[in-house]
Amino acid sequence: MATTLRAARQSPIEFAQEAWSELRKVTWPTRETVLRLTLIVLVISALIAAYIFAFDNLFTLVITRGIVGQPTATPVPGQ
Repeated sequence: MATTLRAARQSPIEFAQEAWSELRKVTWPTRETVLRLTLIVLVISALIAAYIFAFDNLFTLVITRGIVGQPTATPVPGQ
């Protein structure tokens, strides 16, 4: 069993050559495509972050003032 596994393995050099050969076959995106898609991801991420931030603050306000009946935290002068 061990001899058949060793026979099936290839050397690291052969592996690297085959990997490099496969990487040359890949159709890589253009710089413009990468920049455009990166910008889209950043904008959507910022919009989702703003949405979560807004609803988190809204729910905090509702919970603290509406349900608990406590005002939001404000510093006490003189302490």
